[in-house]
Amino acid sequence: GGATDSTKSIIELRKYQLQLGYDTVPKFLSIYSQALPYKLRAPNTHSTTELVTVLVSDVGSLNTVYEVWKHGGSGVDDADGGALMHCGMEAMEQSRQSSRGIQEWREGIAEIAKLAISFESSVLKPSEFSPLK
Repeated sequence: GGATDSTKSIIELRKYQLQLGYDTVPKFLSIYSQALPYKLRAPNTHSTTELVTVLVSDVGSLNTVYEVWKHGGSGVDDADGGALMHCGMEAMEQSRQSSRGIQEWREGIAEIAKLAISFESSVLKPSEFSPLK
């Protein structure tokens, strides 16, 4: 039997459009990489939340940074160490709330906001045949 929609993972695609300038993306990546470990270690971050990748566009839409997160799906959370299925939306919200309480992450995001022109966040559902589920 397959997972129901309420237990499947989701992919969160976060897009930062940064100001023009040769040093904007390196500044973003420096700030982000320094703050990220605090976000990843935030207490109560959902066990299924994981950073898949951070991507930078060098052609086309310049000074654009993408974060790709996976939330939900199977995770080891029960008392016996067995795999449980978790709702991606619930996992994402729990992890977001957890990171918002971390001062170092909040300070990093405040600095990143000064570099950004716009920010978008999309929630995507992997297809049945996707290797990333």
